Amino acid sequence: MANRVLRALVSVLFFAYGLFTLFLYGLQAILAGRFFSRTTEKEVNELKLARDRFWNLSKEFCGLSHQFLTLRNGFKFHYLTSVVPGSATAARSNKPLVILIHGFPDSWAVWRHIVSSPAVYESSILAAVDLPGYGGSDGLDEYSATNVLENLTEFIISLREQYGIETPVDSKPLRKVIVVGHDWGCVLAMRLAAEAPQVADRFILSNGPLPGLVASNVRRLLSSAFKMFKTALNSPLRSRSTFVKALKTLIPVFRQLRLSGYIFVMKLPIAFVRYLGSGGNYSFLKSVHKIAHGEEGVYTTRDAAESMASTLGPSAEECKTKTPQGEPYPVSVEKERVLGNFEHMARYYREGAAVAPWNKSLETIASLHSINRGSELRRSTTGKGLFDDGPDGVLKTQATVIWGQKDSALEPHLCLDGISDYLDSNSQVIMLPRTGHFTPVEKESRGALELAIEWAVKGEKEDIGSVVSIGYPGAVVTVRK
Repeated sequence: MANRVLRALVSVLFFAYGLFTLFLYGLQAILAGRFFSRTTEKEVNELKLARDRFWNLSKEFCGLSHQFLTLRNGFKFHYLTSVVPGSATAARSNKPLVILIHGFPDSWAVWRHIVSSPAVYESSILAAVDLPGYGGSDGLDEYSATNVLENLTEFIISLREQYGIETPVDSKPLRKVIVVGHDWGCVLAMRLAAEAPQVADRFILSNGPLPGLVASNVRRLLSSAFKMFKTALNSPLRSRSTFVKALKTLIPVFRQLRLSGYIFVMKLPIAFVRYLGSGGNYSFLKSVHKIAHGEEGVYTTRDAAESMASTLGPSAEECKTKTPQGEPYPVSVEKERVLGNFEHMARYYREGAAVAPWNKSLETIASLHSINRGSELRRSTTGKGLFDDGPDGVLKTQATVIWGQKDSALEPHLCLDGISDYLDSNSQVIMLPRTGHFTPVEKESRGALELAIEWAVKGEKEDIGSVVSIGYPGAVVTVRK
């Protein structure tokens, strides 16, 4: 009975905090003049042009073409690639494969600056994918961890097969696969690194939480604060400093609660969620995108249009187009999500994609075992196998974490304290002191990501800290394994 009352009380508190946050976002948008502002003709035209650039299937973007990959269950992933699978170029290529996975509230287009980098383009095969329910990819009936990870894993393994990663070219060694993830893409990539490490040789992870580590840090801080409170209660008048110290111990937890207010909104009844996504002339999303560009430079009308085009995905006009191979967008995009896909984005939070168990299918287990692990390129692991989970969420392959220190969504103490215990050998954490959450968008940090990708695809021959600091002075390697 007591447990039921406690759960009900927690649910009420979460609901109240979600409503308060939604009200606060609306108030901030009103005070900033965004809530009631009308879209100008110039903004409308810029958005149309941006959506055509990003989502017209018949056009290339900086040398990348639109492609679809249909899984065994009929699900269709939309992605852009620099080398068409099955082409003569693909058959001859010995370049590493780089798979880019975006986060909330974006699409493949969050990588638009990085995929247009000549150095990255020339040194690798690029594949920038839309997650399920985002951009031009199919939607899922349920965004559980199992559904999302099963589909994403099959997509990566299918790409490996299509590009012949396991097949030597001209007797050369097997090629590398690098997975790059940001935000939700980072969270999912971390789960792959922990539970399906065979899919890639290195993960480059940017500003996304490792759930097991965050939970461990929260428990540690709560336990420490509780002990101090308990001690202080024995002599309240003489223990004011202990009370203050206990409260200071909880500052990272309180700060993360404040930064995560939008997640509580995501878990409100769906009508509130829809309002968050489109209310006040998309004021919430526009605010997020403006923050994403950081404090440096000018946030232009074109920047705003490209950011919204990344989030909104294809319009009805782009849904009339087809790839050079004659493939259109999935029916779920054309019929259901052409007016927006915010509800699908929210369901990642609502349905446990980050933390719920991943029940691997027999097909997935077999596919993971079939990936050739004998190449000299394959890293020596910590000894943890497919069925050995180890600590909760520990990564079982090489990873490079690149973190914007001024993150507006994540508390670095909760996300990074103790991360060394969760990393495999030959892994690093690099801190970018002038960057916020959206590392693929901010000018300095996207340069750092480009250099890290180049370093990985060219054989990791130099010190990663020295490489990144060339383009980002002041970048610091805080952890080495």
